[in-house]
Amino acid sequence: MEQTRDLVVRIIQRRGASTTADLAEEIGVSPGSIRRHMDIMVAEGLLNTELIRQQRGRPVTEYTLSEAGEEETSGASYSRLLDRIYKALTSMNKEEISGLNGSELVDLLFDRIGTSVAREYSPRIIFKVFDRRVQQVTDVLQDEGILELVEQQDQMTILRNTCCPLRSCADANDAMCEADRKVIESLIGLPVQQSSTLAAGGDACEYVIRRSTVTGS
Repeated sequence: MEQTRDLVVRIIQRRGASTTADLAEEIGVSPGSIRRHMDIMVAEGLLNTELIRQQRGRPVTEYTLSEAGEEETSGASYSRLLDRIYKALTSMNKEEISGLNGSELVDLLFDRIGTSVAREYSPRIIFKVFDRRVQQVTDVLQDEGILELVEQQDQMTILRNTCCPLRSCADANDAMCEADRKVIESLIGLPVQQSSTLAAGGDACEYVIRRSTVTGS
């Protein structure tokens, strides 16, 4: 049962809202078999449900991870964050933190962490063509829990993440969200605007790149 639950969480983290049929097909079990696990996870508060009406046929239930579900799967992410916080703190000297209040220190800390993350992943970003580069950045940042999907809309490219592995930290301070934006911007090499965040009540963390900046680059 734990193994199936882990698979369910991993799939929903990757693809976002999913139906029982979606999950059953990807895991390779019957919808009836997976539904029992879903019912238990909903009862435990790990999943949210939404009834989606369709033009034809019966409504279907879509499942997403709740905040509690995100937190239960975030142990490795918090461990990695603590390691980065320690390294960032030990790299600071007295002169640059002198006179800073608590909020300013947190901003500086996450700015330093964001720079470190961008430097870590930069060698893996090799494509110059915009669309391929954006997809590559999305792929390498998926394991970090920063990005999941790329979508083209009119004159905008939208990068989206529907599940934050560090939700408690993001809820407490927006410096981490800003650090994520800077990581994406640094790796893509173009201005990136953050249009919504999970921490602020949005359905996803969304980042926008306007095509005009691509043409002019």
